[in-house]
Amino acid sequence: MKSDKEIVRIDLTPEQKQLIKKQTGKDAEAVELSVKELEERIAPIVFQ
Repeated sequence: MKSDKEIVRIDLTPEQKQLIKKQTGKDAEAVELSVKELEERIAPIVFQ
């Protein structure tokens, strides 16, 4: 199992790069998240 501190890199497609440039004015090649951040985004815990 991966460590929570390990970084996951997701390379962006040309279309995704254009969207980021349009929205932020900055260039980006990839998104990097820790394993914990990625898990929280994929499967957030919702308490009711």
